[in-house]
Amino acid sequence: MALAININDLLNKQKIESNRIEFKKGWNPGSIYHSICAFANDFDDLGGGYIIVGVDTDDKTGMAIRPVEGVPLEKIDGILQEMVAYNNKMAPYYLPRTSVEEVDGKQVIVIWCPAGSYRPYSVPVNVTAKGSKEYFYIRSGTSSIEARGEVLVELRELANRMPFDERGNSDI
Repeated sequence: MALAININDLLNKQKIESNRIEFKKGWNPGSIYHSICAFANDFDDLGGGYIIVGVDTDDKTGMAIRPVEGVPLEKIDGILQEMVAYNNKMAPYYLPRTSVEEVDGKQVIVIWCPAGSYRPYSVPVNVTAKGSKEYFYIRSGTSSIEARGEVLVELRELANRMPFDERGNSDI
């Protein structure tokens, strides 16, 4: 799927707020799926977010380090196949959009996570393990954190705040 925004705008954090973009140096499904869940829950109604795999960040500025690390071409198909299995572990089911983009002569994977229609979403603490406990995640600034206490209650109430006319009808 083609990106709705230019990859260089994402890397330079232009046109999209920095709390909606997360850079990952490598493929780490546990951490990445916490962020996918948090973007899908869209607690602050910002419109979801983007995760760019294969890009390291400068700890002081939070900006992408260029040239990018990239994802080895021979690993991309395997990662995309793994994502299909991990998507099934989210409850309710959620499908982020993916795109492989060329940056600085290397391939990166962009995972676009629009706000989900059936929130709240939960994901296992460890998507690679069987029987792992599920938690709800939200974005707090530029971090994905577990929703607890009154934040969790508010997240659950967000599902009831969507007007009936704006809810999708999956039975059509």
